[in-house]
Amino acid sequence: MPYFFQENLKQDSFILTTEEAKHISKSMRLKEGDNIWITDGKGTRAKAVLTSVRKDCCEVEIVERSFFEQSHSSRFHLVVVPTKNPDRMEWMVEKAVEIGVSQITFVICERSERKHIDLNRFHRISVAALKQSQGVWLPEIKVVPFSQFIRESAHYKADKCIACCDETVQTTHISEIQHGNNDVIFLIGPEGDFTPKEVELAMEQGFQPVSLGKKILRTETAALFVVCRYAAMMPHRTPVIQQ
Repeated sequence: MPYFFQENLKQDSFILTTEEAKHISKSMRLKEGDNIWITDGKGTRAKAVLTSVRKDCCEVEIVERSFFEQSHSSRFHLVVVPTKNPDRMEWMVEKAVEIGVSQITFVICERSERKHIDLNRFHRISVAALKQSQGVWLPEIKVVPFSQFIRESAHYKADKCIACCDETVQTTHISEIQHGNNDVIFLIGPEGDFTPKEVELAMEQGFQPVSLGKKILRTETAALFVVCRYAAMMPHRTPVIQQ
């Protein structure tokens, strides 16, 4: 069935947003009586029937709700330094959401080539990726200075890793890292890597230096590499049906 996004699924009947209504009426040419899936990006997926289809307005009635728990072992927080080319970051966000992450944080560090992030655009990209993959959890996306994130990370109850290319720093290969059911925060730096001071600051807050292998990867490639690795360990979610 077609898949759509609506932030609030608490009511049994409602009018879809204009953007989704246009997609239904113009692009997909659905009609009254057709069934669709809707998610709120907060774990709920609803089966709904179209009760009215007009050019810019569609009404739906929910017939069944399912809630999917986000287990601890599926909570992966990707922290990445934005690249100079915004297209690469947009591609990374799209694929990370499709594969499954709980949060994406862009950090601005000393060697950052881009300091401005269009969060509204990334939100639109992530919503489209969520619908494409028929996911139910929309990750939070934000941007903070590197030093601020490191300070705040002291309060996070999670296994914390930082990808490190500096040969003077003792690292553990990613294949040897074991996390069990813990949340994971993985920090990916710019293509010139983090400065030694930044690595030291992260290590002081409990980040474990990790090697991704002998090859030098682009920032967005390294980010997707670690996302895919941890996605492979995610358990299948069992829905709780709510009539």
